[in-house]
Amino acid sequence: MALVSIITPAYNCKNTIKGTYDSVLSQTFKDWEWIIVDDCSKDDSFSFIKELAKSEPRIIVLQTSKNGGSAVARNIALKHASDRYITFLDSDDFLDPNYLECQLDFIKDNGPLISAGYRRQAEHTCTDFFVPDETDYKEALKGNPLSCLTTMYDREVIGDVFFDETYDRHEDYILWLPILKRGIVAKGNHKVLATYVIHSNSKNSNKSKLVKSMYRVYLDSQRFNWLMSWIYVFRYALYSRKKYKNVM
Repeated sequence: MALVSIITPAYNCKNTIKGTYDSVLSQTFKDWEWIIVDDCSKDDSFSFIKELAKSEPRIIVLQTSKNGGSAVARNIALKHASDRYITFLDSDDFLDPNYLECQLDFIKDNGPLISAGYRRQAEHTCTDFFVPDETDYKEALKGNPLSCLTTMYDREVIGDVFFDETYDRHEDYILWLPILKRGIVAKGNHKVLATYVIHSNSKNSNKSKLVKSMYRVYLDSQRFNWLMSWIYVFRYALYSRKKYKNVM
């Protein structure tokens, strides 16, 4: 049995997922399973992924019954995951060869919820982001330092958790907050272990929709009143502005 499950939602990714595939196959730690769920891509990504996986028994390829978004695809993968440790990887991002090895070493000493540093590859810049030593619920409300790309958790402690499929933004943030609210503290691995590719046309580039969705996070998922929700939206905006200051 493998030790770690890598979860990937895939949608119209034929032009990017080969690089992601290469980064997973190059891992120095070999006891993994990689579950890829195609979300009814409009191109031939699904057949392309299945072809890539033919010679690799550690890769499981699934498909949604209809297009439902990344949260739906990730949840399907999570329900099929069989391993103790869970980590996520989007179909256009890349893991450094030592990602799994370093993260598994770190989680055994600092678990059950950890996150590592990563580089942000944008159109004109490539900058490193380092996670804080510790992130508790109170700190996380001010901004999210836990990237879906480099966060790993221990299912034996955290249990089975799933993404809220009613949100089309901030799904990972909404996943982490209830875990942190239990009193679990996320520990930060300062090593830069992956590459997050930032696209100018990503769904988070629309600032007005981003603000409205953040308000929903605090009002609906965290049950704050309207005033406290807007206060946290303002804090989150300040945090994000600082976080992405030099990313262009």
